[in-house]
Amino acid sequence: MEIDAPQLLAFLKPQIRDHGGKTEIDTGLWALFAVGAGDNEGNAIARSLLGAVPFAHHAGLSADDRWMLYYVDTASRSEAIPWLEALGRHAAGEIHPPTAAQRALIRDMAASATPHRIAQQLADLHARGEITAGLIREPAAVRALLDRLHRHEPLFFAAFLNLLTHHLLDLVVLLRQLIPEDVAAVNDLVKAGLSRDPFLQSRQDAASKIRSTLLRLQMINPIDQQRNTAITNPYAVCLEIVGSGDTITAPINGTSVALSRQNFLKALRAIRRNLYRGESFGSLDTQAPWITAEIAYPFRFIKQRVDSRRELAPLDALYMLERAVEA
Repeated sequence: MEIDAPQLLAFLKPQIRDHGGKTEIDTGLWALFAVGAGDNEGNAIARSLLGAVPFAHHAGLSADDRWMLYYVDTASRSEAIPWLEALGRHAAGEIHPPTAAQRALIRDMAASATPHRIAQQLADLHARGEITAGLIREPAAVRALLDRLHRHEPLFFAAFLNLLTHHLLDLVVLLRQLIPEDVAAVNDLVKAGLSRDPFLQSRQDAASKIRSTLLRLQMINPIDQQRNTAITNPYAVCLEIVGSGDTITAPINGTSVALSRQNFLKALRAIRRNLYRGESFGSLDTQAPWITAEIAYPFRFIKQRVDSRRELAPLDALYMLERAVEA
């Protein structure tokens, strides 16, 4: 069954809110969907969505015959809930949070004896397109990584640089967490004399590249070499997004156009939704049937910005653009 995005969202939102594997309908049985018994379209959508899932599921009428219940047992619930939440985010074009396994890797890196290996695992996942920019965006996790820089460990500097290179640290959170002592931990190593020990020299090389990246992103002020207090959003700086309040100023074909932030986000999430469905970014254009009048200009501006940053994967660029306009 072909389900268009508005139809799918209209079905999923109330189902995830009211059921979504969180409603116990009998001992050890959890409702994913509850659809009116006479709702032919809703039941067709539910059957279509569950048609190829990897976990066991069941369906049956409620005791009063008013509802068709689609449910799982406790053993399948741990698979069903993440599947349904991911389905909802796909349909809405929303950013995916880290999985439980990825959150565990992030936590481990702050204390691991081999942080460079964990960072490389995450970098490999990113290179394969399995994770996108901004994976590490919990303030406590970012703070823990910054704290470890103060120990001046060569392997950790290499790990931190790898995360920066693959855009896995959320820059807005990083800037908010950055304190003068963090900047000094990097600056002091860069200013130190060259070491004859190749291992220690690798730390200095990594520190220099971290510092160069923070300077390029204007998170370090090039004049006083301290944390830059003149900016609040590095993504807005590096992607040249100019806005005020709920308005974004967008140069489109040589003309300055005022876009509403709401329509900008609608267009961005519509693009992401189509990428999740397997479309290539290059194939998207204003002739697509999902392009409406309200998102046509924002779509063109987003397309222009992503096309201008070919070194970024489209989903990474969309993450950065979404973060660039967040309050």
